[in-house]
Amino acid sequence: MRRPYLEHYVSPQTLPEIRTVDMSRPWFWLAEGWRDFVAAPALSLGYGLVALAFAVVTLLLGSAGAWHWAIALMPGFLFLGPVLAVGLYEIARRREGELDSTLGESMHGWNRNALTTYSLGIIMVLLMLAWFVTSMQLTALFVANAGVMVQVFGEPADLATFLTSLTWPMLAAVSISGAVALMIAFMVTAVSVPLAVDHEDIDVITAVVISVKAVIRNWQTMLLWAGLIVVFAGIGILPLYLGLIVTFPLLGYATWHAYRDIVGQ
Repeated sequence: MRRPYLEHYVSPQTLPEIRTVDMSRPWFWLAEGWRDFVAAPALSLGYGLVALAFAVVTLLLGSAGAWHWAIALMPGFLFLGPVLAVGLYEIARRREGELDSTLGESMHGWNRNALTTYSLGIIMVLLMLAWFVTSMQLTALFVANAGVMVQVFGEPADLATFLTSLTWPMLAAVSISGAVALMIAFMVTAVSVPLAVDHEDIDVITAVVISVKAVIRNWQTMLLWAGLIVVFAGIGILPLYLGLIVTFPLLGYATWHAYRDIVGQ
């Protein structure tokens, strides 16, 4: 049963109820997200095309031999995805009120609470850049051979040469640091961005606090949800981001329903 349009209200002075949800709910969020996708397929696929920008940048970096940046960009989409989905949250929000959406109307999601929304975007960009720097430092730490360092960060190389320069300790260190950074990003944005889209009076700190509390309160369910996001995003990213044309809007809509399910009045 759909909730009345704009029924949800959150006061920045009083934190809302954070509901406890069971482990089956992420599948419900995906199902609801698919219904939203089917209800507005053209607009949804249009938002999915944002993935092509990442594909173009990856191809350009690869053609220049900068494979370390091309591969680092892949998890970078997971940092930025929750903010890039603002228009999708607005489409789902309007659909709750049985309102159709155009591209222009979906863009209103960026303006309703611009300060908080853009602040969350800046936080994600900074976190992504921090992980990039950390990954480079860890790579340098675990690579003792100067020739290998040249292959990884120096002169342009073909993909095969770059891949043979990688070592298991390097990959393990970078993967663990990436997982930690992505978990922080997930806790910060799990419900904060759709909350900002939904309410113009929510400040960025309140939105982040609510998001972190929601994840901690439902840590088992949210761990499953984070895993599903990684799986669906991975399926979309691996074929040169082309799968994200479908999986990105699906996850965006599902994130909206996760917020609605967890954050109360």
